[in-house]
Amino acid sequence: MIGLAYRAQNVTVLAQWARMGSRFEHARELTHFTRSVVSGSVTLHVESLEADAAEHTIVLLSEAEAPSSRWPTDFVVGITRSFGRCVWFDTRDIGASTWLDDPYSMRDLVADVEAVIDELDLGVVDLLGRSMGGEVAMRLALSRPELVNSLILLSTTPGRREELGLPEQWLIEKMSDRLLAGAPSSDEDRANWIVDQLEWFNGPVFAFDRAAALVHARAEVRSGWRGPNGHGLAVMEAEDVVERIRGLRVPTSIIHGTADPVLPVDHARALHALIEDSTLTLVEGLGHELPEAFIEQLIQLIGSVR
Repeated sequence: MIGLAYRAQNVTVLAQWARMGSRFEHARELTHFTRSVVSGSVTLHVESLEADAAEHTIVLLSEAEAPSSRWPTDFVVGITRSFGRCVWFDTRDIGASTWLDDPYSMRDLVADVEAVIDELDLGVVDLLGRSMGGEVAMRLALSRPELVNSLILLSTTPGRREELGLPEQWLIEKMSDRLLAGAPSSDEDRANWIVDQLEWFNGPVFAFDRAAALVHARAEVRSGWRGPNGHGLAVMEAEDVVERIRGLRVPTSIIHGTADPVLPVDHARALHALIEDSTLTLVEGLGHELPEAFIEQLIQLIGSVR
């Protein structure tokens, strides 16, 4: 378990959550913590959900330009019950973590995960990385293998090489158009900006609930909207580690949608070929998304890794 000092530091925060009403009230057998972790010049907003006598910890690493509040509540609760403890945090430059004007690198993003694991004294963890978060997870497993028990790689890539497939042309055009138009200024336009991209990423199997997505997006905007940030640049300028990935000796579960418009399915197949101790699950019709209707199946897939 996280030490008593960690618990003592969070007494005030926990009291505030109790007064405000936590999104985890339906899971009263689990305990929710928040705290700040310093990594170099930035401060990271970190949360955890724990069962009593937790023996395993899973750390969630978000996709680019996504605050950690986008992890669905039922998903966080489900994997906490499966693993014992779930830890997630706002990546630097978004959410309640430090926002930056100067560029930063993939190495900085990896160092942030190390800081969270070390500061919270988590020991050996399971890492679940989605999209950009998967790239961060693999790099941490390469540089600090003693910290990683297993990898769960969701909708990610060993490296953004052209031969593995580019994003769909229609998506490139939509993303280019929005960059040229500039970020919106009103809160409602910002919420729609978020939801538009989520809908573009959606595959053909799981229906997209735009009304529900707007509710979450409006809350995200009210909490502090960052908009486009430096995550994309950090990913595009990252050192190529494709050949080094062959050296990973960590049990790895690769989960990828066959209709991913951002990272075509050959990215997942390449990962599976590179990582000796890996399994590959292709989800028919899943896009670059984490839909509510897929959560139960995903939790089962993740639980099988342990």
